[in-house]
Amino acid sequence: MLFLAAHLSSFLPGWLQEPSWLRPLTHAIRLFIFQHQSGGLFFVIFLEELGVPLPAPGDAAIAYGGYLTTTGAIPYPMAYLAVISGAVLGSACNLTITRKYGRPFIRRYGRYIGLTEEKLNRAERYFKRWGPWTIIIGRHIPGMRIVISALSGILNVPYRVFTPCVLLSSAIWAAIFLELGRRLGPRVRDLLGIFPAYLFPWLGLGLVVLVIGYLAYEHGFLPKAHKGAVEPR
Repeated sequence: MLFLAAHLSSFLPGWLQEPSWLRPLTHAIRLFIFQHQSGGLFFVIFLEELGVPLPAPGDAAIAYGGYLTTTGAIPYPMAYLAVISGAVLGSACNLTITRKYGRPFIRRYGRYIGLTEEKLNRAERYFKRWGPWTIIIGRHIPGMRIVISALSGILNVPYRVFTPCVLLSSAIWAAIFLELGRRLGPRVRDLLGIFPAYLFPWLGLGLVVLVIGYLAYEHGFLPKAHKGAVEPR
């Protein structure tokens, strides 16, 4: 799939390609990995697993790291270890945060984003039915890695179950995309120019916040006591 994406990236419609304002950020990620080598690759994967939205998907970042192993910029064993350790530590931090704050957040705001207790109970039944395979296989579904970690935290999946599952899953993930990056060669840089689809919800949320802020600024939204007050003569 990455071969096809790299080949077709320049033919994508403009709205699917990397917007001009995002290019400096994408270039910064590529440069960060190149300059900091395995440490940079670890940090990028760690941030993505933590849930921080990045201008390039982790798959493309790993593939770029795979390409750098062919140039001698990063030793392959170090790149492999960086991806796995970044994934395990980042997802563990995600699990810890959502374990503490996930349920209260869902109970208070879940109805606004389509998450209810009923849906959580359904997800819990899937976790119980399929056990560790839910995490191992689920993390390989595009866009589900961070979601799986968050759900694991909300549903109180034990660390002794979660960590080995992520370790196995990320070991497979790292091997696949590092090897694809090695085979793609310099063309792998084109993948970083494809606009990551998972950022669309974040952009939508940002747009909503901007609209609410604009309306609040224009209309004041002052308390009624202030609006009804009469200036002294």
